[in-house]
Amino acid sequence: MTEQAQPDNSPQNRAKDPLHGVKLEQILKELVAEYGWPGLHQRIAVNCFKSEPSIKSSLKFLRKTPWARQKVESLYLKMKGFSANKRATKTEAQLVAEVKKGIRQNKSASSGSIKENSGADGIWTTARKNLADKP
Repeated sequence: MTEQAQPDNSPQNRAKDPLHGVKLEQILKELVAEYGWPGLHQRIAVNCFKSEPSIKSSLKFLRKTPWARQKVESLYLKMKGFSANKRATKTEAQLVAEVKKGIRQNKSASSGSIKENSGADGIWTTARKNLADKP
């Protein structure tokens, strides 16, 4: 089963995250009010901002397309005067790295139990326990 990286929702990270509590719909509405649909398309070249743009269709697209959402969040942060590096949505590479780190930690935790039973005595002890457990 594949683990999914969960965002750190500790109070300290929420305080640092300028997008905490800001909905994507609110971000999009503010960007449209500031730049308009043509200006938004000029800054972020996606068709949902060009052909028959609407909040609903844009939200649907942005929720399914992480790279576009990141660009929208970065533009919003720049508009608000924050560094674009402080985005809430993690890049795919960051998520993959977190999952790999978790897998490595799980392997190292489970390898300790394998080392304990790695000798010949350990194998026979495990086999005896398994036989004793069967009815």
